Amino acid sequence: MTGTGSCVYGIFVDKQTAKLAYNKLNGKYQTYLCCSYNFTKKGK
Repeated sequence: MTGTGSCVYGIFVDKQTAKLAYNKLNGKYQTYLCCSYNFTKKGK
């Protein structure tokens, strides 16, 4: 939990599972779906 209010986050193996959780929570809670990317430099 962070900041002045509570926050809950989930880490999912794939996008489909994350979207299922989002659809169940959205409408009842303020919900966001974010993706992370792993960028690597070529040659290293």
